[in-house]
Amino acid sequence: METISHSTLAMLAVINPFVCGAMLLQIEQGKDKKDSIIAGVKAMMVVLIILLASALAGKYILNAFGISMDAFKVVGGIILTYIGFNMFSVPKANNNPDVNKSGLTKLIMFAASPGTISMVITLAVVHNKEGLPVSAMAGSTLAVALTIVIIIAMLLLKTKASTGGQGIMSKFMGLIIVAMGLQFMLDGIKHFFGL
Repeated sequence: METISHSTLAMLAVINPFVCGAMLLQIEQGKDKKDSIIAGVKAMMVVLIILLASALAGKYILNAFGISMDAFKVVGGIILTYIGFNMFSVPKANNNPDVNKSGLTKLIMFAASPGTISMVITLAVVHNKEGLPVSAMAGSTLAVALTIVIIIAMLLLKTKASTGGQGIMSKFMGLIIVAMGLQFMLDGIKHFFGL
């Protein structure tokens, strides 16, 4: 249960539901609330499919390239630490009118970014050495479900999340991601050298 809550928190940090909500508000500006909610849910379902597929296939992809679990823990830890440090600067909503033309693709690419995929593969490798990566899959599912709830709430309130609120949340989540990345690195080094 602890690994599932750990995975959920990590996935929430990299998906960043408040930024996703602000992006969807901008993309769906002037559209019917019901249609916007349906569009947001569909986008997050695509994100969930990408994350579940990454969790399931990640270990096999690593094996195909001959990458050891310990080496991936170290590299995954470095990537997560980098992602965490980058979260100290909040992404700003883009006021470019071309954003609406890209539809929901931009939202999907943000929520299922390479960083998010790296996170889910790292969690799948770290928490589950054999069998299904249950904690990574459950954490991804719960994080996407919570993101959907937050997005729907933001759409119903029709208010953009304040930059200050996004900043505080992103910095807090960034700190957690940095700590997790360092822990993954230390565990990988420890197991690699048999300490």
